[in-house]
Amino acid sequence: MTESELAKSAPEAKRRIFSESDLKISTPDDVMYQRIAPDGSLRGKDPDLSPAQLRRMYEQLLFGRHFDEKATNMSTIREIGTYAPCKGQEGSQIGTVNSLLKEDWYVPMYRDSAGMLAYGLPAELLLAYWGGDENGMRIPGGLNMLPLAVPVGTQLPHAVGLALANRLKGRSSVTFVCTGDGGSSKADFHESLNFAGVYDLPVVFAVENNQWAISVRRDRQTASRTIAQKAIAYGFEGMLVDGNDVIASYEATKYAVDKARKGGGPTLIEFNTYRVGPHTTAELVSNKLKDQAEVEEWQRRDPIARFEKYLRARGILDGRYEESVRAETEQRMEQAVQAYRASPPPDPKGIFEYVYQSKTPLLAAEANEALGTAEPLPPTEPEPLVSGGTPGVNIRNALNMALRQEMARDPSIVVFGEDVGKNGGVFQITRGLQDEFGPDRVFDTPLAELSIAGVFVGLSIGGIVPVAEFQFDGFSIPAFDQIFSHIARMRNRTRGRFTTRGVVRFPYGAGIRAPEHHSESPEAYFSHTPGLKVVIPSNAFDAKGLLASAVRSPDPVIFMEPKRFYTTPKMDVPEEEYCIPIGKAKVVREGSDITVVSYGAMMLSTLEAAEQLQAESSVSAEVIDLRTVSPLDFDTILASVRKTGRLMVVHEAPRNLGLGAEIAATAAEKALDYLKAPVRRVTGFDTMVPLAKLEDFYIPNKEKIVKAALELARY
Repeated sequence: MTESELAKSAPEAKRRIFSESDLKISTPDDVMYQRIAPDGSLRGKDPDLSPAQLRRMYEQLLFGRHFDEKATNMSTIREIGTYAPCKGQEGSQIGTVNSLLKEDWYVPMYRDSAGMLAYGLPAELLLAYWGGDENGMRIPGGLNMLPLAVPVGTQLPHAVGLALANRLKGRSSVTFVCTGDGGSSKADFHESLNFAGVYDLPVVFAVENNQWAISVRRDRQTASRTIAQKAIAYGFEGMLVDGNDVIASYEATKYAVDKARKGGGPTLIEFNTYRVGPHTTAELVSNKLKDQAEVEEWQRRDPIARFEKYLRARGILDGRYEESVRAETEQRMEQAVQAYRASPPPDPKGIFEYVYQSKTPLLAAEANEALGTAEPLPPTEPEPLVSGGTPGVNIRNALNMALRQEMARDPSIVVFGEDVGKNGGVFQITRGLQDEFGPDRVFDTPLAELSIAGVFVGLSIGGIVPVAEFQFDGFSIPAFDQIFSHIARMRNRTRGRFTTRGVVRFPYGAGIRAPEHHSESPEAYFSHTPGLKVVIPSNAFDAKGLLASAVRSPDPVIFMEPKRFYTTPKMDVPEEEYCIPIGKAKVVREGSDITVVSYGAMMLSTLEAAEQLQAESSVSAEVIDLRTVSPLDFDTILASVRKTGRLMVVHEAPRNLGLGAEIAATAAEKALDYLKAPVRRVTGFDTMVPLAKLEDFYIPNKEKIVKAALELARY
């Protein structure tokens, strides 16, 4: 059936098939904003820029180019590591950063050297970063710029989160973020633009379309005639700009920034430019794939040569001034190189200093061993001295109580995720919170976990304490890139300049007859990620106190909730505020014959098994509830093992490389002389969690625990 036949089939329905032709673009050049032609002639009236401003932009262009060439050479001789050149793209970068105010935020990509330098990052720091020193991305205080992100496009949702944080804080800041044409193919791109459009946020998205993503041409990234037109689908404006024209780049960005500052929402700007050099200095093959005629054509459009012609025509640039700028540029670059060369090598101590605000016991012990130091271990926080309270409270209600109390205590806390608003979350954990605290502090998001985690980063850096909810355990996996690459690493990447405190919550585990991907136990993934703390309560009292501690923690916390125990069992939970220390296990049942370690969803079966062991076999089991699975409280575990001489670990997650393996290995290392039998593990199988009809077969039950414990006790 053709389009005309479709229309004729029901003319009263007014069907219309949207296509590229609706944009009425013959060629991209028809809609490209350009002010300075390649020959240096000006199109239209003089820009609203003083001679001093034009000179500053010229100086920034030259320094950006000189830095790029010097860094490329230094990388070639291995004086720094791999470097991503930006030669040919300086026009768009210098034009854009000059449109921003000091209060605005600049979120660069890894190829934005010229822009970062012009915005205020010292050249020696950028050299240090590419030279392999994390101190290079410790952004100076007062400079509103995020560190460059190496994973392509992942910085986009951070900018969205920053824009949202600025709005929530009542600031007039605008966030400007860059990616490349390759980055426009990433899910981060779609989810970020969609989120920004839904919430009409003050953010400007820039795509530096340099025509190549390593060896893949722009026409293999998208079939759209322009990248700019994609903005239409997200409900805001898009612009195509000649990125080799510094004036056009400045004016287009200033328009978008001013509009955003006045409440006009986001804009997508595609800067049409060209990557003259290689993708990186570690990868030179792809550059040889370029047609030489193409390279020469783009070199004739060089942004610096074009701007020089314009400045000469205006009488702003003459030989003496040009010579002085080039001499000053070389001198400034030489000073930066000398400062880089003179900087001391990074102190190995720094490896351990920026993972968490305070070292965990394990990290402190590793640092002491590696560095030959004897720093004291962090002190243990006391358990809360509270009891009684509201009777018959389940985990669901306890979590709601904790969120309500913490939000009343701290107005910077926001709760967000899918269906957390009026609906109260699919498990009703956030019910009533939006009515009490308003839609600015409790809000629904698009169905996009990656952007939820990425927005989390920007919110936190912007001064908000984010509490993000994923509906189910399996839905945390799309967000893992942001959690692993950014939430966990931001403190370390910036040497403490920026941190990402906050809580990522989700229900986990099997037992409610849910569909596939709704019954996972992914705690090992998160526990294996430095920079994260992972908390799993097993009862209502602990759930309230642990969530309060998680929200107040200076470090990001993954908070996993045993979904099959949301409703039962019930217990007394105090109304007053209290915090249970993160990283502290609890002996919930004293015993002398065997130590059983468990957590979360398996604690009920473990305690029932312990009672049966005592009643039927006179085996006294000491049961430990981990409560926090990262960092693990080995002191409590080992103290119990030294008393009982036997150890068993119970968890629902698969056995292979699970938490039980780490606990067993540590017991073998530090308590082998006390062990009377091999360590046993009772776990889920190394299979996918089966669907409903075999779910009970998969989950370790009381009978399996009792059987394994008796075998261990009789060894």
